[in-house]
Amino acid sequence: MGVRIAICQPVVPRYRVPVFNLLGAQPGIELTVYGGEQGYLLGYEGGATHFQFVSVPIYAVPLPKLQLRIQPAQRRIIDPGRYDLVILCWDIHFLDLLPAIWKGRRRGVPVALWGHGYSKHESRWRRFLRNWVARSANAVVFYTRSVADHMIAEGGFDSDKVFVAQNALDQQPIREAHEKWTADPGTLAAFQRQHGLDPTQTIVFVSRLMPDNGVDLLLHGLARVRRARPDAKLVILGDGPDRPRLERLCGELRQQEHVHFTGAIYDEQCVAPWMLSATLFCYPRNIGLSLLHAFGYGLPVVTSDDVPGHNPEIEALKPSVNGLLYRDGDLDDIVRQWLDLMNDPALRQRLSAAASRTVTDRYTLDHMVQGFLHLIGSVDGHMRQVQAVPEAMANDRVL
Repeated sequence: MGVRIAICQPVVPRYRVPVFNLLGAQPGIELTVYGGEQGYLLGYEGGATHFQFVSVPIYAVPLPKLQLRIQPAQRRIIDPGRYDLVILCWDIHFLDLLPAIWKGRRRGVPVALWGHGYSKHESRWRRFLRNWVARSANAVVFYTRSVADHMIAEGGFDSDKVFVAQNALDQQPIREAHEKWTADPGTLAAFQRQHGLDPTQTIVFVSRLMPDNGVDLLLHGLARVRRARPDAKLVILGDGPDRPRLERLCGELRQQEHVHFTGAIYDEQCVAPWMLSATLFCYPRNIGLSLLHAFGYGLPVVTSDDVPGHNPEIEALKPSVNGLLYRDGDLDDIVRQWLDLMNDPALRQRLSAAASRTVTDRYTLDHMVQGFLHLIGSVDGHMRQVQAVPEAMANDRVL
């Protein structure tokens, strides 16, 4: 019998399924994933092939101004007869979290917390409570090395309890879509003619349309960039509650003929021609995994220099190496960055090549899973012999 691992999360989004499949495919690991929204998992083509998925309920606690929740599975799965290690979401809004850690100590089941390690809406009490809860656990798994190192140096965390599972996307669907479209340049050129896209002056954004993402800056920026580049276009690929406001703003700025609102597109083969027709990817604020998505297509990324306001994936962006940072809130500066990329093919090519290397060499599923294997090896003696994840595991992946 292998080491029995349980991971309990509020949701299991599509992009996590390849990670869990790869982890569950490792010799000597039996993985069960508990999630609060089964629909996310079912949306991934191929599904759970190397782990068992269990849908569990989450209950909201009706308190004013506090978004507290209960996920009873967090405590229920703390059972040495079922699991040798339990990994829980590091979210102090769950009232079950600390009781689950305490139960793990009583029952002899190591409990690790997995999360960002910081909040974009930080406060002293929030930071104190989050770190206090984490120090009660057996281990903490961070998304990024920089935050982990900071917590060791400044947050009072023991280095032997800190692990990093560097967040990554499954790049194979992106590679397949990229190869299919570029292998038929005539079809791609026809797509570009159909939509009036010039790959040397097209800006693309891909994500949910939420106010926090600052998509309105793209519309204002396009109106300015077109003074120098009249044929510049903006592609907004996604949907969300902010779309009606953004479409109204587009009309007020008289940019309707230069902006494509495509709606939500989930099929990578349909996303690819838009990305391959772009000059750059711009996500004004709050960027996350979309950064790695864009890098998969070799697109330089432009985003805000308010680094703490982003998600952990911002660590992958190296200014003037694989992307550019504009001064947060400075419309003139974001336009300048766009024009630099449009007017300088050598700069664009250099950043593009580095963007591609970032997701092929460093931000890979293999590296992410290796972080979990280090955790498993530290809390369970016989897992110290687990082999490192090979760079290519085509027989074990479900992509």
